Amino acid sequence: MEVLTLTETGLLLTSVDKFTMINTITISILVVSAIGIVLVDGECQTNSGPIESCCCLGYNNTHFNAKSPGVYTIGNFGGVKCSNTRVYCDTTSGGGGWLVVQRRKDGSVDFNRDWIDYEDGFGSLTGEFWFGLRGMHTLTNQGQWELRIDYTFTNGTKGYLSYSNFRVGPATEQYPLTISGFDGVTTDPFSTYAINGMKYTTRDRDHDNWGNNCAVHDAGGNSGGWWYRACSDIFLNHQYNKGYTIYLNGQWHPLPFIEIKIRPKNYII
Repeated sequence: MEVLTLTETGLLLTSVDKFTMINTITISILVVSAIGIVLVDGECQTNSGPIESCCCLGYNNTHFNAKSPGVYTIGNFGGVKCSNTRVYCDTTSGGGGWLVVQRRKDGSVDFNRDWIDYEDGFGSLTGEFWFGLRGMHTLTNQGQWELRIDYTFTNGTKGYLSYSNFRVGPATEQYPLTISGFDGVTTDPFSTYAINGMKYTTRDRDHDNWGNNCAVHDAGGNSGGWWYRACSDIFLNHQYNKGYTIYLNGQWHPLPFIEIKIRPKNYII
């Protein structure tokens, strides 16, 4: 596995000797590839207490006191102490406490990628990025989580979708999606084609129920990885701002802005 170095807007991407100081950067016990994480040292035990890995709580349940959205370093990722993981926190939408796992805003990052990129994550936390399936599973495998999707139509109209239950399953099962508890004034794009329970599909790994690969031959051309069925009414990793991105209230919409975020259900607003 390639060992990377810390970027200005990315995560701690180094694994050398645990707790070694190099140029005042504390070395993590996690190998981080792009945005995701891989636990490589079993000596660092997981916590038995509350989840301490979102944007509302940090190491030992201390609050960040973050008053504005931005990139923060959390010392406890997915219950794993000793980690220094950089994440983007949304402290304002729907009461705050959100850890952002995807953002599209200008088309600067190519989302038409292979499985390994979607597993580990890619992009820039201050720009466009995908947090990584491995990281999402690490978090949502503990406790109960909710999901929020903020979006903007091409005419500037803003909206959001929210779900009270969200989970990404393990790699051994190809990261299946669990999503339910829709709340919103639109139709539910996740339920229209029963995406709940689907495995993840990328252009090089086909787990959908269609005869071809939805990540390659979906409506409008090549797309990015997603929990496709055959295919679906929601393509949030589709080619940027293309017409077939989301189907709401009987109409397809391109989306110049998308932000997907998660937080524990026990977060106190």
